[in-house]
Amino acid sequence: MTQRTGVLANFADLVIGITEPRRLGEQTLEVFMALVNGRSSGVFAVADQRLTLFASRGIDQHVLDAVKAVWGRAKDQLRRGQPIYVPETGADKELARATAGGPASLALFPVFDGEDLVALLYVDSVEPHFCQAGEVERLAQFSRMLARTVRPEPGPPTPEPAGWEAYLERTPVPDIERQKLLLLLKHNEWNIARVARLMNLTRRTIYLRLHRYKIPRERVAKTRLRSAAAS
Repeated sequence: MTQRTGVLANFADLVIGITEPRRLGEQTLEVFMALVNGRSSGVFAVADQRLTLFASRGIDQHVLDAVKAVWGRAKDQLRRGQPIYVPETGADKELARATAGGPASLALFPVFDGEDLVALLYVDSVEPHFCQAGEVERLAQFSRMLARTVRPEPGPPTPEPAGWEAYLERTPVPDIERQKLLLLLKHNEWNIARVARLMNLTRRTIYLRLHRYKIPRERVAKTRLRSAAAS
């Protein structure tokens, strides 16, 4: 709880001065993932019954399939402002197929601009039941911070955003893996053993990926490690 309070207290410092909407969305996701120690997260813009990926952290094919499946059957609930929390994706036949090898639990939070649903905030975890039922509502309040990042601005029409397939085509798998690894390392004080557990990998695999992606290992001071453990 202390760590979460600290992240929220510093939120304004993290986003101040950011004027580019997509960058603001990405920075907001950084903070959100720090709160829940998530595997991946994303903001999906909603327009004319369609979803378009707007900003992301660690998004992969499992996420795209899962969000598409949940949106297809629960859009009315989301439009009413009710978040969707799936504590165990394996217990849901449709999601079990879409997320096999991916997240063990996930949540979708509606993002409103006034009365209009403008986006969905997605977050998942490799652990089932990554948050308590009462915590879902508190996390839903966080989605309000994202409204202005996806609010349409007046001006000339813009080209239609690329769809799911186009996103995957322009984002190489190694880039996605590298981004996810860096994010988890950063949020877990470079604790290799903990990150290995979160990614369901061995520590040797983590070290191999550090070498493959040319990620220099950060040496975390013992005082920082003690502070993280105490929080």
